[in-house]
Amino acid sequence: MKKYRCSLCGYIYDESKEKIKFEDLPDNWTCPLCGAPKALFEEVKESSKEDAKEVVEKIEETNVKETDDLRKLTNYEISLICSNLARGCEKQYLEEEKLLFTELSKYYESKEENKKGTLKDISNLVKEDINNFNEAMQLADKYQDRGAKRVITWASKTSNIMKIILENYEKKGIDYLKNTKIWVCDICGFVFIGDVPPKICPICKVPSFKILEVN
Repeated sequence: MKKYRCSLCGYIYDESKEKIKFEDLPDNWTCPLCGAPKALFEEVKESSKEDAKEVVEKIEETNVKETDDLRKLTNYEISLICSNLARGCEKQYLEEEKLLFTELSKYYESKEENKKGTLKDISNLVKEDINNFNEAMQLADKYQDRGAKRVITWASKTSNIMKIILENYEKKGIDYLKNTKIWVCDICGFVFIGDVPPKICPICKVPSFKILEVN
């Protein structure tokens, strides 16, 4: 059984689930999501763990070739890259690839389990980020990079919010998070503590359905 992907919206037609071969569908059949004609579907080549691992191997190979402008990625950073790739696959209905990248993400995260920092370590990292934003903004101004300036502004605001949250947690302990929820904006990283998230992200202005609850 084969799978076919819509080249417009990414919808997957899976012959094993639909019970009808793609080639047997009528010529006027269209994508159930976007209405694209049958001719715009392409056969999906099955991926394997080796395919996903190739991506990570290239990342690790780059780590070996360090230069003045490129530092070695941490296991957490590799885990985050794989996690983002998994989310990208999910949006394109690539279920198998999503599962593979998710597995790789968990693997690299587990390699750091015994190296997790204390709350003080995390607070110091956030403060270090905040201190670095001024230098980053100066570079963005120098090259007139509006996109970079917007991202730096978002990151600066989210880091300052995290600083306040961590300070409150240090003062109040676990009671600070009891009987409430934690929400994170899927676009800019804005963190909110409360039962219901704001209707619009105060930083990047996306609607509340983009502000996800952290389990």
